[in-house]
Amino acid sequence: MAKKVFGIILTVLGGIFLLMALIFGLVFGGIGTAMNSASNSGVDYSQDSNYASCKGEVIDVDDSKTSVQYEADGDLYIVELNMTNSAYPVGTAVTVYYNKVKPEECSVPEIAEATFGTIGGVFSGVGIGLFICFTVIGIAGLISGILLIRSSAHKTDTPQE
Repeated sequence: MAKKVFGIILTVLGGIFLLMALIFGLVFGGIGTAMNSASNSGVDYSQDSNYASCKGEVIDVDDSKTSVQYEADGDLYIVELNMTNSAYPVGTAVTVYYNKVKPEECSVPEIAEATFGTIGGVFSGVGIGLFICFTVIGIAGLISGILLIRSSAHKTDTPQE
């Protein structure tokens, strides 16, 4: 009887782990896909007549922001981006797209795309890892539970003398 109860518990836990694998796979995979899409769906500033491009340089990087310096119409500007990426250390040359009418309004798409792409890759990797782990544990629990239930059903208790 104990084998049957333990088998039922393993089967239920196996099913729960498979459900968790599906949820983790969908959630982390969805977040990763969204981040990767965000990294590739930026505005094409090179085709926008309201924007001009120039070379800029990363001048400061800390835990939460990257500062880029650029020159537009003879004036020097500094923009602080609320993101960092280790591929863009201080001194890295970047392309800055600035508004021709308001040069202080700008974008540095290559840093944003690289950052969102990295975050998307991390989420996708974590999702795949969790999906695999929970799937293996869930299948092992289901198979073990079913085998225990079947083995307890086929055995008959012999009276002891």
